[in-house]
Amino acid sequence: MKNWIEAITELSRQDKSFVIVTILSVQGSSPRDAETKMVVEKTNVYDTIGGGNLEFQAIHQARAMLSSRQPAVVRNTVTLGKDLAQCCGGKVELLFEYIPAQACDVVLFGAGHVGQALVRILCGLDCRITWLDSRDEFIEAGQRENSGADIEIIKMRSPEIAVEACPGNAYYLVMTHSHVLDMQLVEAILSRDDVRFCGLIGSESKAAKFRNRLARKQFSKPEIARLTSPIGLAQVTGKRPMEIAVSIAGQLIALWQSESQSLQGAQHGTAAETRVNRPRLITL
Repeated sequence: MKNWIEAITELSRQDKSFVIVTILSVQGSSPRDAETKMVVEKTNVYDTIGGGNLEFQAIHQARAMLSSRQPAVVRNTVTLGKDLAQCCGGKVELLFEYIPAQACDVVLFGAGHVGQALVRILCGLDCRITWLDSRDEFIEAGQRENSGADIEIIKMRSPEIAVEACPGNAYYLVMTHSHVLDMQLVEAILSRDDVRFCGLIGSESKAAKFRNRLARKQFSKPEIARLTSPIGLAQVTGKRPMEIAVSIAGQLIALWQSESQSLQGAQHGTAAETRVNRPRLITL
């Protein structure tokens, strides 16, 4: 089993999110000493803070942080006997530090003119791209034009199955050639509980119609509110494919920068913050 230092190095190299759990201080008896650490990611735990219910609860809290993807640095003080029914009668202060993956997952449905222009921009940004279309000729063209690029291009057969197979906590962009297909995709995306962004291309009229249809299909108000449509920056009003693509890319960049600033703000001033020099991984 990797120790926590090896785990941080490997998870950073793979650009995976993880939480560092540190024992900040100990009063009385506890399974491990202060400054002991473990690393928790979605499916694995590296090193240990002593086992037992303390570690079990810490893993549960760390994975809740990973699921929410909300920037956070959290301190918890636990009395082992009173709070966790452990034989050790001491008191332990834990620090949880959420280290997010640097690259974002962008799932793009539609390989038309706007989709093609948008992919050219996204390939130069810090994101992983999954690009789907239902038309053979557009899939083949996308594969030819992006030969050698680290981008996954997929022939979509079933909207529901395609969405189900997509990575969690991704940014979804819907811009296919068919309003019917767009609707099926939006329904499938909003049915997931781990979507960071769901954007639908189109006019205000199209957006209103889609929201009305979602309401008739018993989607709740909070679920419908997760749909962003029209997409793109309001200040960019051009209608040419590249202008629309720049507008959408600008909106994504603004969201990413806002999340990054929130994370930095959450971590600022934390005296015991663990310094992690994560390499920047750029998927082209």
